[in-house]
Amino acid sequence: MELPIHALRDEIGEAVQQSGRLLLRAPTGSGKSTCVPSMLLESGVEGLIVVVQPRRIAARLLARHVAALRGVKPGGEVGHVVRFENCMSEQTRIVYVTDGVLQRWLQEDADLPGVGAVVFDEFHERRIASDVALARCLDLQESSREDLKLVVMSATLETGGLREYLQPCEVLEADGRVFPVDIKYQAISQGAQRGAQGPRAGLWDHVAAAIKQEVGREDAGHILVFLPGVHEIRRTVELVERAAWSRGWKVCPLYSGLSPKLQDEAVAPHGSPRIIVSTNVAETSLTIDGVCTVIDAGLARVARYDPVRGIDTLMIEKISRASADQRAGRAGRTAPGKCLRLWSENDHGRRVAFELPEIKRVDLAEVLLALKAAGIDDVAKFRWLEAPDAHALEVATQLLHQLGALDVLEEITEQGRAMARFPLHPRYARLLLAGQQHNCVAEAGFIAAAVQSEGVFLRGKGGQKAFSDDSDLTDFAAEWRAFNVARDMRYDPRRCGDYGIMARGARELEKALKQLEQIARRSGLNWRPPRDAEFDQEAVRHAVLAALSDRLAAQLGEATLSCRVVGNRKGKIDAESVAKGADAFVAAEMTEVEGREVSVYLNRCTRISLESLQAQFPEDFSDHDGAVYDESARRVVRRRETRFRDLVLASKEGGEPPLDQAAHLLAQRVVSGELKLNKWDRAVEQWIARLVNLSQWMPEMELPGFSEDDHQMVIEEVCQGAKSYKDIKNRDVLPVLSKWLSGPQKAVLDAYAPTEVKLSNGKSAKVKYKRDAEPWIAMKMQHLYDVTELPKIADGKVKLLVHLLAPNQRPWQVTGDLEGFWERGYPQMKKDLAGRYPKHEWR
Repeated sequence: MELPIHALRDEIGEAVQQSGRLLLRAPTGSGKSTCVPSMLLESGVEGLIVVVQPRRIAARLLARHVAALRGVKPGGEVGHVVRFENCMSEQTRIVYVTDGVLQRWLQEDADLPGVGAVVFDEFHERRIASDVALARCLDLQESSREDLKLVVMSATLETGGLREYLQPCEVLEADGRVFPVDIKYQAISQGAQRGAQGPRAGLWDHVAAAIKQEVGREDAGHILVFLPGVHEIRRTVELVERAAWSRGWKVCPLYSGLSPKLQDEAVAPHGSPRIIVSTNVAETSLTIDGVCTVIDAGLARVARYDPVRGIDTLMIEKISRASADQRAGRAGRTAPGKCLRLWSENDHGRRVAFELPEIKRVDLAEVLLALKAAGIDDVAKFRWLEAPDAHALEVATQLLHQLGALDVLEEITEQGRAMARFPLHPRYARLLLAGQQHNCVAEAGFIAAAVQSEGVFLRGKGGQKAFSDDSDLTDFAAEWRAFNVARDMRYDPRRCGDYGIMARGARELEKALKQLEQIARRSGLNWRPPRDAEFDQEAVRHAVLAALSDRLAAQLGEATLSCRVVGNRKGKIDAESVAKGADAFVAAEMTEVEGREVSVYLNRCTRISLESLQAQFPEDFSDHDGAVYDESARRVVRRRETRFRDLVLASKEGGEPPLDQAAHLLAQRVVSGELKLNKWDRAVEQWIARLVNLSQWMPEMELPGFSEDDHQMVIEEVCQGAKSYKDIKNRDVLPVLSKWLSGPQKAVLDAYAPTEVKLSNGKSAKVKYKRDAEPWIAMKMQHLYDVTELPKIADGKVKLLVHLLAPNQRPWQVTGDLEGFWERGYPQMKKDLAGRYPKHEWR
């Protein structure tokens, strides 16, 4: 079949062979993902052609499709390598991989021996692994691998900045084979998107109704539905499958965690009419023949990292306009189609144009360690397409210091190099090394694999509680037992479900575990499977603490699930966790999730004894005896505390707090806005504005001004002798300010920034001040008759403005030119107002 990309066959071959770099913009339906790698092969590119995909499902399915097009078996000339799957051989010339796989290959051998070309597909998704891999490939091409060919391509790419980044490079653009798509908007209310299971609960009801109205159309074709996550997909599939109107339709879920067999069923080229209910994995790369209708909820579940709080967040967010266009384009690949968007057209116009690059929203510790291990010492000067946030880099650096991966000079340590060899976040690589030290590598590996998986327990089925034991020290012990039961049952979904176990999650966990075992053994670690299907939980406690000390937490009390966490953070421990009631615990997962409310959940927890904590981190313990602010009582108390870093582990109140410390703590709460001084009023602000402005108008007078530090000092003076908010909330402030200036300084302030001035007609007017603004008076126009010039202050340097008030006391005009007002403004004012206010004096 002739596709639009075929028209560029010769140009693509020439561009790659001559310049070695190609930026290709090819719209949906052009055939870029399937045809360009073959074109490179046929143009004479030597070596392996690596095609980088952002998702496993796309890499696997594209490889199979291209193999079929070329008439070869998967794993032969065309193969794929993704997590848990290596389907390539010595005969492979084209291999589809995820960006994570390419990053691992670069880590193992930065010269990419045997690779002739790297093709970055769907680059618009701006995954951090793709950004970094592209930068390293560019450096490689400019140094030891001039023969390496690089192609960057996407359907929605903004090529401006990228073109400059890749220079010198060739730029080509292909036409798209896109049939017209009729886009309709059908907004559902915000209230309809909220319900029992969270902010988007009930969404499936509206999606099912939308599907119902489309299945009756003769030209509906296959129907592709986009939803934000697996939970929403399952609820929608259940509703549609039970409905009488869906008879004759096959309902297929589609998401990355689904088994390959079910993924194949969803995207098969032929078969009965299908309703494919998918996450955004079907947004790009994948072509599902026969789709003529798209129903788009306009949402995606987006993972972010907040470097300020050190918390992962998982929120459902509105997709960008570019993503919406990609989704709509799925309906016009093989025939004219329709896209039904479940939001309003106005809402669409307000959405962001493109998604935020991943480098702006993820934890940078893993990529920072990888770059350090690759010999890139000054990461800030790395060849970033878009530089990361400096604070996020600083937070990542601090974590790597804490884990022993970097030394005080920010150079990688031997331990850091060992950590970088594992395809894991640094904290879990550190966990494996700690497992070696405490002779529990297999247990540590299980924990590292478990936190990367979907989990083994079905939500709300009581599996966690059923497999827990009262003597457990870690929640992972229950997961280990459940995993072993699932393995014994050969991951049978029905039998596992009876025990509250998710068979698919357990199977995925086994794959991850086997992969980690191979890596651990190659690294020389002593992988000893736990005996009798039991963890060495005591050893695990020490290993987990070494890797997760920054997530140490303590409950606020026995009657609450709320906890304090190191780093001045808060969260809620899982109600079924065995760590409930412990003196301290660490949370392997600390995630802010959108449910009925936005909450930070502490999951997969492990009990920690204070003795072992102090033994492992003696330098991080401190005793504090002094004043602390009690938020609930809004008062300062004396408290003796034992702290791990900033986390209070034990405290005892008693005695009177030092009054100077109490004043300082109360003042901090006032400055932050937490507490309010009732008499910090307009008069106080006027006094400060007079002082600040006059110090600028007449610097020769050497007045002190009023900085933020001065603000804190004044409030602290107001709080002297107080211990509670009740003591300070009604205290006078002006008497304290009056002591701020000496007698001569007060005289200067009163003389040159007066609170009142006399006008030429004998009337007095109050002067209003505002920081960094011109001072003014406000008067009724009738009180200004015979006044043609406004007074000046600050020794004649500053002329006052006047707010001319209408008879209703509202400003009519602001001017500094009264003479001009009488000539030009007054006649108009009289014309407009004299009839409405006849009793007022008009001249």
